[in-house]
Amino acid sequence: MRARSGPTVEHRVLAVRLRMLRERAGVSLRAAAEALDAHPATVRRIERAETGLDARQVGELLRCYGVPPAVAGPIMAGLAAANLPGWWHRWRDAMEAWQQDVIGVESSASLVRTWHPALVPELLRTPAYAAALYRTQYPGDSP
Repeated sequence: MRARSGPTVEHRVLAVRLRMLRERAGVSLRAAAEALDAHPATVRRIERAETGLDARQVGELLRCYGVPPAVAGPIMAGLAAANLPGWWHRWRDAMEAWQQDVIGVESSASLVRTWHPALVPELLRTPAYAAALYRTQYPGDSP
């Protein structure tokens, strides 16, 4: 099993979709697990995006839930993208689990809005501004 770097948004969305399909079909965790010949915890981990999405397992779950091909096709097509590690994967050893979760969500953001009436966002700060801000926040430190 490959080391995980936290689920991407694609992975999380697919996992939630599987849970919703199971619930709509009225299939219990135990029944879904039996279809996989696995423990209910396995299905729970799949639905929480805590494990990789195996094409055989996902296909079997979709069959168990009675999902029509028109719905199942795009789900199966999205598995490869959902299983790709995030760009931060090679640095996962230097990160806490919560950081990987935050980055996993932030990596899919197309717009970031921040507002603070007195501060310039960190990425936009010039060295002179950052130094002046630091001197203001920590007046007792030496230059």
